[in-house]
Amino acid sequence: MLKKRGRAVFLCKMPFLFERGSKEESRKAFFKRVSLFLSAEDPRYKEIEKAYDCAERALEGKFRDGGERSFSHSRATALILIACSRVRDYHLIIAGLLHDIVEDCPEWTVELVEQKFGAYVAMLIGYLTRPPRWKFVSREVYGRAYHLQFRFAPRDFFLIKLADRLHNMTTLGPCSHAKQIRQIEETRKYYLPYAKKYRILVREIEEALDQAEANLKQ
Repeated sequence: MLKKRGRAVFLCKMPFLFERGSKEESRKAFFKRVSLFLSAEDPRYKEIEKAYDCAERALEGKFRDGGERSFSHSRATALILIACSRVRDYHLIIAGLLHDIVEDCPEWTVELVEQKFGAYVAMLIGYLTRPPRWKFVSREVYGRAYHLQFRFAPRDFFLIKLADRLHNMTTLGPCSHAKQIRQIEETRKYYLPYAKKYRILVREIEEALDQAEANLKQ
C-alpha cells in the first residue's frame, strides 16, 4: 500500500522537479513556470534569472549521491516553493535557488549574497547554511546546534527549508542505509513538527517519510 503513497505519488504528480534534456531545456521549463506569475520584463523575474545563473555557475561540477547535478536539487527546491507552496515572493524563490551556495561554495559568503541580492535573502541564507562541521565534537552535537537555530527563524525560512527537506527525502534511494535512517529520524524530530506548526507541506512530508521507511524494509 505504501508504494501507492509517498515518493511515488509525489514524483508522479511533479515530474518537472527533475531535469529533462539539456541544461537550457531545464532552464526554459523553470522560467515557463515563473512566467505564469511574473512577466519576463519584470525586474523581479530578472532577479530570479540572475540567482538561477549564479547558483548554476557556482555549483558547476558538484554532484549529489545519486549522480545528479547539485544544482538540480537547488532548482527542485525552488520549484517545490512555486508549485506546491504557491510562493510568489521573488525573494523566497531566489533564496530557494541559492540555499546551498554558501555551504557548498567557498567563494560565496552571506555578505556576497547580501551584496548581490539584498539583506532579506542574505538573512534567509544565513539561517539555511549549516555551520562548519569541524567546529563540533560529534555529528550529534553538530545536528543539535544547527536545528536549535530553527527556533529563532521566520516562517519564510521554513517555506524554503521544508521544500529542501522534502526533495531530499524523495531522493534518498542512492544514500547509505545509515544516512537514510538519520534523515528519517531528523525529519520526524525536527522538520515535521515545524511543517505542522506552520502548515507547510505536511501531507507531502508525511508521505515521503512513509515511503522512505517502507524502502528501508525492502
